[in-house]
Amino acid sequence: MKHTLTIISVMLFVLSMIMPAYAIEHQLGGDLRFCAFTEGNFDGNDKTANDRAQTDSRTHLQYTAKINEDFAVYTKFRIDSVWGKKDDPGVSGANAAEMKLMVSYIDFKIGEANFIIGKQDFYEARGNLLYDSAPGISIICPLSDQFTFNAKWIRFGEGDGGGNHVHHDFDTFALTPTLKLSDSLSIKPYFWYVTSNELKAAARTWDWQFTEKTDGTNSDVQKISDLDMYYIGFDFDASLDPLSIWFTALYQTGSANLLEPLGNNTTYGSVDFSAIAALGGGSINFGKTTLAGQLFYASGDGDLNDNEYEQFIAPEAAYYYWSEIMGLGYNDYAAPQNMNYALKNIMGGGGTATICATDDITLTFGLWYAAAVEDFRGTNGIVEADDYGTEIDAIMNYSLMDNLTVTLIGAYVMAGDAITEENVEGADIDGANPYFVQAQIQASF
Repeated sequence: MKHTLTIISVMLFVLSMIMPAYAIEHQLGGDLRFCAFTEGNFDGNDKTANDRAQTDSRTHLQYTAKINEDFAVYTKFRIDSVWGKKDDPGVSGANAAEMKLMVSYIDFKIGEANFIIGKQDFYEARGNLLYDSAPGISIICPLSDQFTFNAKWIRFGEGDGGGNHVHHDFDTFALTPTLKLSDSLSIKPYFWYVTSNELKAAARTWDWQFTEKTDGTNSDVQKISDLDMYYIGFDFDASLDPLSIWFTALYQTGSANLLEPLGNNTTYGSVDFSAIAALGGGSINFGKTTLAGQLFYASGDGDLNDNEYEQFIAPEAAYYYWSEIMGLGYNDYAAPQNMNYALKNIMGGGGTATICATDDITLTFGLWYAAAVEDFRGTNGIVEADDYGTEIDAIMNYSLMDNLTVTLIGAYVMAGDAITEENVEGADIDGANPYFVQAQIQASF
């Protein structure tokens, strides 16, 4: 079978190369990044040895087959490799890599309606609902110059096997139309319905972030059966040169049935969701300098021992980038202890100043602050609501030539007890401040 597939693949490749140029337009592209970084004290404790220093590479390969003006096929792969990883084959791990299929979909038009079917990129609510690739179907249709209809079905998880599990999927049905008020003002409402007949049995693409009423792990998601959850909100964007303003608000509601008690030993047969998230900001340009700032809030759970889940959580694979350490930044492999990839039990804000020092060098300086909204369960016990910390960032981008850029990054967090957990009674902790340093070179093609 393997040899058969190889022969078929080669034949298809050769056929694509010899077909007339007018039949299919082939587009190849991507980027290649090498970086070396050191991160330390992400657990906020100087007594542990969870620091990390490594060199790695990441490659994106994109191929588009444009059949005609109304039909195209898209594919993108990502290849990650950590240099010298001990369990990789080859000399110092040089021959090993992890390849992932990031997107693979068809994009076609019937009349004015645009259909996208397959594994595709999603960016919803500025990343706070979803910022990743996922399998699904999108339908986009402009109904007027001001209004565009947009509907999605996203498959987050598949029923685990056949038999009784065949219908135990994890799905989202979404309406996200766009209302263009003017050339500079737009509103994008969100109406999301997330559902599963038995979430426990769904083989999910990602881990669902349901940990607040547990022992700090994702194990309690296996205790959820029927899930019905709703998100209602909107994006607002205004571009008033040289000023731009944006705002996003989300309300989460719904319920889930429980097969057994949660980790906090509550005996409720169900849990109800009621949470909010809001964020907004703007930027203004002064010649070669751009100033940007934002504020954000995502509710926490006010009572860890009831059946009301008031902490905002994303359905799956949400990522919100705002700073280099506490807000993911260039290094999106990890977040400090008790912080998350998306907004969750947090309030804060900050800003950046970006300066074009020369035609080839751009400098960015950032100052950020964040705190926990409510008490939460941490690694060492119940953590009282306190500061996550204050972060200082410095970034330099140097364009060596067209499509080749060097980036230097330095970031430091003056951590509060919400990261270090020093306010947990009986915890043996020597508080330490997280830091991050990275050098990167990236080529695009």
